[in-house]
Amino acid sequence: SRLPESFDAVERRSFLKLMGASLALAGMAGCTRQPPEQILPYVRQPENVVPGRPLFYATAMTVGGRATGLLVESHEGRPTKIEGNPSHPASLGATDVFAQAALLDLYDPDRMRTLTNVGEIFPWSAFIGAMRTVSTMQQDTQGAGLRILTETVSSPTLAAQIQEILSRFPAAAWHQWDPASEMNEAAGLRMAAGNDVSVHYNVERAAVIVSLDSDFFGCGPGHLRYSRQFAARRRPEGAGCRLYAAETMPSTTGAKADHRLPLKPSQIELLARALAADLGVGGVNRGTALPATAQAWLTAVRNDLAAHRGSSIVVAGEGQPPAVHALAHAMNAALGNAGQTV
Repeated sequence: SRLPESFDAVERRSFLKLMGASLALAGMAGCTRQPPEQILPYVRQPENVVPGRPLFYATAMTVGGRATGLLVESHEGRPTKIEGNPSHPASLGATDVFAQAALLDLYDPDRMRTLTNVGEIFPWSAFIGAMRTVSTMQQDTQGAGLRILTETVSSPTLAAQIQEILSRFPAAAWHQWDPASEMNEAAGLRMAAGNDVSVHYNVERAAVIVSLDSDFFGCGPGHLRYSRQFAARRRPEGAGCRLYAAETMPSTTGAKADHRLPLKPSQIELLARALAADLGVGGVNRGTALPATAQAWLTAVRNDLAAHRGSSIVVAGEGQPPAVHALAHAMNAALGNAGQTV
């Protein structure tokens, strides 16, 4: 039997009529005449600028204090395309979503172009005058009421300038904050090494990689380099590389994984402790029992890591607590990866 039609049903012919009229009106709106504009030559021709011929230059972009080498194409001084710099070790000629979005940010009409204070626009001279007043008031207290808030600063010049202010006001404080910070990783490295160090991975030497809620192929320091090295190993002519990923949310790294384990955020540290105990890391308590699916995944990972000592990597995510980072470095040390793949 035939289904009854709904009372507010729109016939196909009526729908096409409405859509055709909408498209026609949209086309008429696009035919408005633009006001006349004049094309004037340069009064002083910029050096190396030829109209219609692009100019390429090398630069660097920082995200979270980490620099990525880029090559930018520009036309008459306006950047139009961003690519990676093949000569830069962090990008190897590749770019990520942050670099591509930065190009659009340059033409954002809402981009801040002036100094503001409580929503009002002020000239630079007003800021200098206000800072002089503040510095005079803070002299007696040595800057006890002065705070400086920045993102992660990797510029030696800017850091030296801020340190000069702090030397004049010893009681002042400098706060750094980023949406995605490496503070947990740095704290875990201090727990493992005893001092401030930095870690780099040689993915081209790794036969097995274990990711503990880490999207190190999608973001973070060196992710472009790691992605290219991983892709080179996964090619048919490459040596091959198995990737295990335990994560709480789908990520680029998890999408590439041969074996992906979804876990609750509270279970990542339990998994790291159990894996470290199985690999013979001393002083590690296994803690609470894991689900059956996680235990099967853990057994396969342990056996694969044990069979590839010195050619494996265990990496923890930026959002994980320092204990998970310390466990990851302890596992790399127990597996003999230090100096090889780590």
